[in-house]
Amino acid sequence: MNRNITNALINTLDTILNKGKKIGSRDQEQMEVLSTLTKIHLPTERFLVIPYRNNNVFAQVAETLWVLAGRNDLAFLNNYLPRAIEFSDDKLTWRAAYGPRLRNWKGKIDQLEGVIKRLKEDPLTKRAVMTIFDPESDYQDTKDVPCNNWLHFIQRNGYLDLHVTVRANDAIWGFSGINFFEWSVLHEIIANTMAWKVGHLSWYVGTFHIYNRHYSTAKKISKISQPKSMYEFNIKPTPINICIAELDDTLAMVFNAEEYSRIGDFNKSSEIEHKINDPFFRNSAILLKIHNALQLNVDRDIIINYLRDLGDTDFHIAAIEYLSRKWKSQETLNLINEISPDFLTAFNLMRDSITDSLTV
Repeated sequence: MNRNITNALINTLDTILNKGKKIGSRDQEQMEVLSTLTKIHLPTERFLVIPYRNNNVFAQVAETLWVLAGRNDLAFLNNYLPRAIEFSDDKLTWRAAYGPRLRNWKGKIDQLEGVIKRLKEDPLTKRAVMTIFDPESDYQDTKDVPCNNWLHFIQRNGYLDLHVTVRANDAIWGFSGINFFEWSVLHEIIANTMAWKVGHLSWYVGTFHIYNRHYSTAKKISKISQPKSMYEFNIKPTPINICIAELDDTLAMVFNAEEYSRIGDFNKSSEIEHKINDPFFRNSAILLKIHNALQLNVDRDIIINYLRDLGDTDFHIAAIEYLSRKWKSQETLNLINEISPDFLTAFNLMRDSITDSLTV
């Protein structure tokens, strides 16, 4: 059992590198292992800050919100994930985006509401399933066929577990880049709605692989000895408090704040952020504002002030680590010094690990 995504990624890469076989793919070589099951004990410990991974926390959060809202438009996503257009048939949308399939299947069914209904009818049900792969539309020549295919929620002893089935998973861009993060957020929201605790997350993959573009990165990550995540230094996961019934209104506020920050109206964006009661989604709005401030070349001192609004959180550390690479300065790590003493102590304990990533 892996503690969290940090341990799971390192163990997965080690398995692929040591037991995997090289094969060709549509456009490049890959190394893969078949039929794997990865179990994660604490899925709410979802932020990934380790050397060499160079994670883009802004894209991770933006795509998660986009999926939860049932969106498929690239107009929003391209701002945070420019390579998204490479996987689009029409350059405007993702044909097989997860969001519409989860929130509006065939224009008729919100699968989030369906799972909640099923769990309320029978808390021990084995039928609380969300499906993503669509045989009616996915057997075609397209750039976009869903990799994540099936989500199964099951409650035992007051804990809600989530089982994810994936036909093919890129360990770097897929599993650790977005997929684990987005489903861990949905997992926590469903658990909140049912007043249960978040249980284990189990990840079954048909082909777990690394593309050759990531061979060097994977080897460096897999060699990290005694890896520790920020959560092992007493950083707490930012909680999600909302239920399904509050999700759409909360997301609407986040997207509204994002629209203002994208055009540089940061005062209006901040005003909306303060009205978001949920800690996770409020910090998500602040994080998107920081990204847009970077895009608009806002003065660095102003961006640092926005960072302080993230408080003593995993969001804050993930953002600082990203900026230390973007600004190519270890001095960026000193931005943490104005936070509370306990948070500073935890941050300093992992400073060496974060500093290592600046050398990549």
